[in-house]
Amino acid sequence: MRTNKLKITLVLTATLLIGFALGMLTSAQIRNAHIKKYQSFSSTDRFVYWTIHLIDPTPAQKEKILPVIRKFASENNELRQRYRDDFFSLMKDFKKELYPFLTPEQIRRLESFHHDRTGRKGTRPSQGKGSGKGPRHGSVPPPDPCPYR
Repeated sequence: MRTNKLKITLVLTATLLIGFALGMLTSAQIRNAHIKKYQSFSSTDRFVYWTIHLIDPTPAQKEKILPVIRKFASENNELRQRYRDDFFSLMKDFKKELYPFLTPEQIRRLESFHHDRTGRKGTRPSQGKGSGKGPRHGSVPPPDPCPYR
């Protein structure tokens, strides 16, 4: 009787652990799929490549729409850069006003958290150039050099 209860408990525990692990993996895949959509427009070349790839224009269309796509790829890149510059300026001002009220330990924790999230002090790793860890599973990097320049 006691061994049956133990077996049932072990089976239920194992089932719960497997379900928990599968749920975490599924959640990570969904998050990565959403992030990948936005990263595909992280540089001018990728914007052009993915737009052409998604539209799949005829040769006649491609000739007409390529200047339009390049124009907006450039504007998109400038907008992203302005946002990045504004964000870093804001965070610099935030720290300048906040740090006088914090203890050295609180400042260290905040800096450590920021460093862990960005990989480098004060900056984020470039999404368009890769992290040096190799290609992500399921990602399709654009060919280099971009054929639509």
